[in-house]
Amino acid sequence: MGHVGISATSGDLLTFAQNDDLDQWHAIIRNSYGAMRFRPTGEDRGRFVLRCVDGSALSDVLAVPGDIERDRSHLDGDERGTWKLQYVVQGSIAIEQGHRLVLLRPGEMGVYDMDRAYRMHVPSRTRLAIVSLPKATLALPPVADHLLTPRRIDPAPGVTSALAALLRSSVADLQVFGEDSLRSVNWAIRGLLSAVIRESLGESSDLAADRRGEDTAAAVRQFILSNMANPSLDPALIARTFHISVRQLHRIFEAEDGTVSQEIRAQRIQRCAEDLRNPGHRHEKVSDIAARWGIPDASKFSRQFRSTYGVSPRDYRAGLITD
Repeated sequence: MGHVGISATSGDLLTFAQNDDLDQWHAIIRNSYGAMRFRPTGEDRGRFVLRCVDGSALSDVLAVPGDIERDRSHLDGDERGTWKLQYVVQGSIAIEQGHRLVLLRPGEMGVYDMDRAYRMHVPSRTRLAIVSLPKATLALPPVADHLLTPRRIDPAPGVTSALAALLRSSVADLQVFGEDSLRSVNWAIRGLLSAVIRESLGESSDLAADRRGEDTAAAVRQFILSNMANPSLDPALIARTFHISVRQLHRIFEAEDGTVSQEIRAQRIQRCAEDLRNPGHRHEKVSDIAARWGIPDASKFSRQFRSTYGVSPRDYRAGLITD
């Protein structure tokens, strides 16, 4: 087998406009996603933002009208061992693989196999969130390759909606993610996609339900990390976002030995503590730091901080922390 996964350095950020240098554009895509043929139908300008972590690649692509093909000549010596997941933000794209043809519209996702020939048609300027994932990380049976690809993942409440929400927010924040956050996003996408595929394969309902809970908890944690600055972030908002009831949300976190509210508070207090330790924020008011992380009530913040660290935020900043 040739390349498996993505060869770029973990955390790399590549931003490129198609018409800047077509040869370089093609080289970046070939290195990241494999050899393929491009046939643009106009002179429109495309854009490509790529982040790589732990063998996966996440990208925000503004695709121009045209056709893309990866045939047998491209596959020879270039097996990738990866699946590719595409989420349509705007526009549309058609994917043909084997004897299946799927059309993806805004809000829809599709998965296909990089180790089998495929063709795609982009009728108009289309923005896509694209994730390339090593097959081995999803721990699925080999039969999944031919049963599931290409496959449109229709919007639906539950784990599919959680995956769609995560992809939308990831595209918006792709260029500003730190490496730890990028790794968390990648892990959550893998878990949620695994759950979606296992359901498609008809996994037993009890086992699927257990794994869905684990996958949803991971996605919720990432959603919390991405939205801590919002003072309105609470279990009700999270439940609406993931199309589940607040009761279901609490039940998922009970299995994780905690509550959603505890998770939100712990993450906010941790970020505040990091800023209080940071010399770059030494002239910033404690109340402003707390407000930035979604705690506008200074008294409430002081109580929560003291409960966690045993000292007031001001004493913590001054270094008056005792073991």
